[in-house]
Amino acid sequence: MRCFLAAMMICLTAVQPVCAGAWMRDPKTGFMSVTTTVRNVPGPVRYETSFYADYGLTPRLSLGVDVNERPGTTGHAMIFARRPLGQPGGKTRFAMELAVGGYHWKGQWNHMAKSTLSMGYNFSNFWGAGWLSIDAAVEMRGGAPELIYKLDATVGLPPKRRFGPILQLETAHIRGNPLSWSLTPGLMIKSRNSITWLVGLEYKSASQTSLGLKLGLWRGF
Repeated sequence: MRCFLAAMMICLTAVQPVCAGAWMRDPKTGFMSVTTTVRNVPGPVRYETSFYADYGLTPRLSLGVDVNERPGTTGHAMIFARRPLGQPGGKTRFAMELAVGGYHWKGQWNHMAKSTLSMGYNFSNFWGAGWLSIDAAVEMRGGAPELIYKLDATVGLPPKRRFGPILQLETAHIRGNPLSWSLTPGLMIKSRNSITWLVGLEYKSASQTSLGLKLGLWRGF
């Protein structure tokens, strides 16, 4: 059982794309990202892939999908709905997100559900406008004896001209197990056609420490 819980930690702390968090999408606009992380763990080259997309249905409702896959081991697929708490404008904002779907462990699927409370903060400095996002989540997985608690934070400075730094911290905890975390400093590279490329170096502490190269593509539509 401990091996199973540790494997779940690995999946949970895989770096996800920079999602909307507390920010709502404008109606009839959306965002998508595809990310791959190649990791230096023993054995064949290991990699993780993820896909994320959300769409603004109304000013107070966004819908989306979140898929993560670690081939041969574990992964999940969820659909979610996000609503703002209070007024969506201003420097500081909050939102609630509910997600349902399934996860698999070595090919065996089961149901899962997740509830997330997000806080977002816009700020300005010498570099330009930036953002801070903090997400607190509780996840329930069918067949798992314990809830999974997550606390993630992202700070980013969008490219002023072409490049902008970003830093992501993700944590996960299951009762009776040590805290699992990952830290990823990265660089956003602005391109044409509303495309931003992401290059990052992830250090992860789960059942074993590892280093990963993260490559991502983000696009608004």
